[in-house]
Amino acid sequence: SRVFCRVLTQGEGAEWPLSRKFGCVPAMAIDVLRHAKSLGLDSYGVSFHVGSQQTDLTAWDRALGDAAKVFRTLADEGIVLRMVNMGGGFPTRYLKDVPTAQAYGMVIFDALSKHFGNRIPETIIEPGRGMVGNAGVIKTEVVLVSRKADNDNVRWVYLDIGKFGGLAETMDEAIRYQIVTPPHDGSETEPCVLAGPTCDSADVLYEKTPYPLPVSLTIGDEILIEGTGAYTTTYSAVAFNGFEPLRSYVI
Repeated sequence: SRVFCRVLTQGEGAEWPLSRKFGCVPAMAIDVLRHAKSLGLDSYGVSFHVGSQQTDLTAWDRALGDAAKVFRTLADEGIVLRMVNMGGGFPTRYLKDVPTAQAYGMVIFDALSKHFGNRIPETIIEPGRGMVGNAGVIKTEVVLVSRKADNDNVRWVYLDIGKFGGLAETMDEAIRYQIVTPPHDGSETEPCVLAGPTCDSADVLYEKTPYPLPVSLTIGDEILIEGTGAYTTTYSAVAFNGFEPLRSYVI
């Protein structure tokens, strides 16, 4: 059986770092693959993930440098690795512009050539949200606008969708979606806290970085959340608090 080992990365430059739960340092990866070989397994390669929504073009260079060290060390022992799985990480545009796919392709190929020379291994990478992120829009509705006191300057806007209905990636406000309010385009705005409809106190989408939304926003108004083609319906909980899972319509 073919086996490969995941190498940790720092995740710097990523909106959603993936640098803790899975993987190990290169030295341990060498030990793991060496042990796999001793058990009669085919030590096939290494994998890594530079973090989701990665905007630092140099991230792959650092990770491929670590992968190449594992390759070289084991090659000296007669264990020839043949594959590097780079996971994903290509970003989509939310509130900020991101580098183009061509820019990523160029720096990744340059890094492969730099660290592996003319013996580039089998290479696996997937486009992820970079391909589908901008293919989706969530249509939601305002269910409540309130303040916690008469003299409170902080306005809370509650939507009929929240973290448990498909917007799980607003956790820690890591992913900040573009929000459009068609009925109020061009009207005066002020910052607000944006929250979901469920009873869970964690169901607050944006509070640390309040979103500027129209002052005239009221119950029943339509809001469009753009760039929601990735990691939304797949995160939608099943009838949590009685709310149906997020429906999908393909146009």
